[in-house]
Amino acid sequence: MERPNTGRFAQAPKGGLSGYVERTLKQALIEGKLLPGERLVAKDLAAQLDVSPTPVREALLKLVAYGALEISPAQSFQVPVITRAQYAEIALIREAIESLATSHAARVIDTQRIDQLASLDERYKAARRRGKSAEALQLNREFRFCLYEAAQMPILMAQIEQLWLRVGPCLHHIFPIDEDNPFEAHNYDKLVCALREHDSEAAATLIAKAVREGTEIILERLGQ
Repeated sequence: MERPNTGRFAQAPKGGLSGYVERTLKQALIEGKLLPGERLVAKDLAAQLDVSPTPVREALLKLVAYGALEISPAQSFQVPVITRAQYAEIALIREAIESLATSHAARVIDTQRIDQLASLDERYKAARRRGKSAEALQLNREFRFCLYEAAQMPILMAQIEQLWLRVGPCLHHIFPIDEDNPFEAHNYDKLVCALREHDSEAAATLIAKAVREGTEIILERLGQ
């Protein structure tokens, strides 16, 4: 009889299990599904994903190497607790390299990808209006990575992903959003317009603004 899957992760497909587990955990970290200080046990994750503990442990050790997880006592792993100073430092680096990726993307992006970003923007705003924070975080990640991938700079993309793995568990602090807060959909409407004009300077400026505004909210709510 097949076990029901009641966890936060979809069951793994057959074949390439270690890579699948790694991608699944990365997505969970980046989208804030795993929170700072949360403890992860390989056998528990293996049960949720319906795989053996070996590929799970392999994936967890890779994430430790990336700095996205820490090894804890009793053969478990933990999502690091990030300080305000650490978050602020990472945000400065993110602002620089995400602006660079956006600037390059604006020069080479095609209409199909711009339309995809416009659709993600609308879905993201709709999720926010409905108060669906988990869905909004997922769509926010999809929008940003869709944009950065358009730059066609895989080395830069890897650096962006590594930084998001570090800050992703804190992104839940963005919600709920105060109606009086100036943080409005990351300026994505204006960003899509800038991309349609292939205005690399404007697009990069808007992404930098998005990083700064999101950082201000999170630093205020970290309380460390």
